[in-house]
Amino acid sequence: MGRRGLLTVLLAGAALLITSVSAVASPVEMSFTSAPITVGGYSVERAVTGNVDRPAGAGFITQMAADVVDVNTGKQVPISRIMLHHIVFAAYGVGPGNTAFYGDGEERAIMKLPAGYGYPVAAAEKWAIVWMLMNHRQQTDAVKIRWRLTWDTDPNLKPVTPMSFDASHSAQGLVYSVAGGGKVGSTDVRTQSRVAPFSGRIVAGLGHVHGGAAELALSEPGCGNRTIYRSSPTWGTASNPFYNVKPILHEPGPINMSRIESETGIPVHAGEELKLSSVYDAHLPHTRVMGLMVVYIAKDDSVTSNCGKMPSDVTQFRTTVKGRSKAPVFRVPLTGIDAKGHAIEINRPPGSTLIAGMSAELKVGDAFYSQRNISIAQGGSVTWAFGSVLQHDVTVADAPRGFNSDWMKAGQSFTKRFDVPGTYKLFCSLHPVQMTQVITVRPKRAG
Repeated sequence: MGRRGLLTVLLAGAALLITSVSAVASPVEMSFTSAPITVGGYSVERAVTGNVDRPAGAGFITQMAADVVDVNTGKQVPISRIMLHHIVFAAYGVGPGNTAFYGDGEERAIMKLPAGYGYPVAAAEKWAIVWMLMNHRQQTDAVKIRWRLTWDTDPNLKPVTPMSFDASHSAQGLVYSVAGGGKVGSTDVRTQSRVAPFSGRIVAGLGHVHGGAAELALSEPGCGNRTIYRSSPTWGTASNPFYNVKPILHEPGPINMSRIESETGIPVHAGEELKLSSVYDAHLPHTRVMGLMVVYIAKDDSVTSNCGKMPSDVTQFRTTVKGRSKAPVFRVPLTGIDAKGHAIEINRPPGSTLIAGMSAELKVGDAFYSQRNISIAQGGSVTWAFGSVLQHDVTVADAPRGFNSDWMKAGQSFTKRFDVPGTYKLFCSLHPVQMTQVITVRPKRAG
C-alpha cells in the first residue's frame, strides 16, 4: 500500500473513531418496561419492584417520563382501564441508602433538566420502583409500566443531585388525610423543612399532590420566608376522563402540576433551611393525600451565602390542555357490586345495622368487614381488628371528617373516635368496591 493509500485509511479510521465517540456521547432516547403486572377487577395493586431495567454503563439522564402500556401491543393504556396512580424511581447499591430521583402520578409529570445538566447514573447502581395501579374494570387485567428517558454520556454535562420533600414525613405510603370541617376558603398546611446538602443552584423541580390541593410551595424561611418555587395544579374540566371514569376509586387528582427549569439556577447555600408547604382545602375532607416535591441541585461553590439573588430565567411549565385552576368540589361515592358483578353506586352496603353505644369492635378479614353498617353514639369509638393475610385499611370516601388507617393485616388494629355526628362512608383503599362500610354517628341528646 502506498503512502497515499495508507493516509486515506488512517483518515477514514480517525473519522470512524470520531463518529463512534460522537454517537456514544450524543443523547439517545431509550424505553424500558416492567414485567407484566396483574391487577384484579375493581382493585388496587401496589408493590416495590427491585432491579428493574435501566441503561447499561454510566451516563446521565436529562429527561424521563412514565406511563402504562398493554402487555401485547405496547400501546398506552387509558385510565378507564388501568390508572397509574403513582410511581417513584430510586437508585440503590452504590453508597449508603436509596436515592429517589424521579416520581410520577396521575398528572403524568416529567423530569426535564435544562440544557447542559444531567442526573448522573453510576454503572454499578440498580433501580427500584415503588408503584400503585388502579383497575377500573370488572375483569382481572395485566399491563406493563413503561419508562422512557433521554440518555447522554457527554462528560461535560453538569451533574445534578435530587433533593426530595414529603409533607407526610415518611408516613406509610407517604400519605396523610385532611380532616376537613374548616370554614369555606380555609386551608390545611403541612410542612417539611430540610437543609441544603451543599452550595449550589436549583435548576429544575416538580411536584405531586392529590385531590383537594391548592399548591406546593418551596420557601427559604431565613430569607423573609420568600417562595422560590410554586408547583401549582391544573384540574380537568367536568368532561375530563378523570371525573367520568367509573367506578370512582378515589378523589381525582390534577391533570398537571407546574414544573420549573432554570439554566442559571436558584442559589441555595450549604446548611440553608428549605421548607416545603403542602396546601390543601380544609373545608372538605380529603383522604390519603400526598404533598411531594423534588428539586434538582447542581453544585456551585461560588454560592457563598444565603438569600442569593433569584435568577431571571426561571420558567414555569404548565399543561396546554384546558383545565381549572381551583380544585373542584368532588364527593367520592361508595361503590358496590350488583348481581351481575358490575360496579354500581350505593348509599350503604347490604346487611343489618349494629346499634352500638359508646364502643364497637369488628373484624377485618380478606375482602370483608364483619359488620358493614354500624350506628354509634357521638363521642364513641370503633375498633377494627385485622385478621387478614392480605393488607387492608379503613379510608373515608365521604364523611363530615376525613381519616384513614394504615394498611394492616393479622394482629394489628385501628381505633377511631367519632366526635362529629353524621354519616361516614368508608372503604378499603386497596379494595374500594369489595369492602365498603357505613358508620352513622348519632348526635348527643340535648339537656
